[in-house]
Amino acid sequence: MGSQHELMHCYEQIAPLTGRMLELAREGDWDGLMTVEQQVRTCVERVKEITPVAALDQSQLAHKHRLLSKILADDAEIRDLITPKMKQLSALLGNLVRQQHVNQVYGQ
Repeated sequence: MGSQHELMHCYEQIAPLTGRMLELAREGDWDGLMTVEQQVRTCVERVKEITPVAALDQSQLAHKHRLLSKILADDAEIRDLITPKMKQLSALLGNLVRQQHVNQVYGQ
């Protein structure tokens, strides 16, 4: 497979995976989200390793642009869904640390 085709294949794999991640985030399936996110990471690492021997043609560039637009839109919505959950988790962890400190100072 030529490197241009391999590059496009990677983007074609990433786009539906980010769509699946978005579905999982909407459902609150954080374990599933992390599993699919690891698959995306593997694909992204592969993209970084590919050195195209020639520029993509116009149709490939247009297709790549559509795929990247979808990937970025999904990623932005995933972040919007995850951010409040991360703030909640951070607050819970902060409370846990404070409680442990109080327990250490005053005993249980």
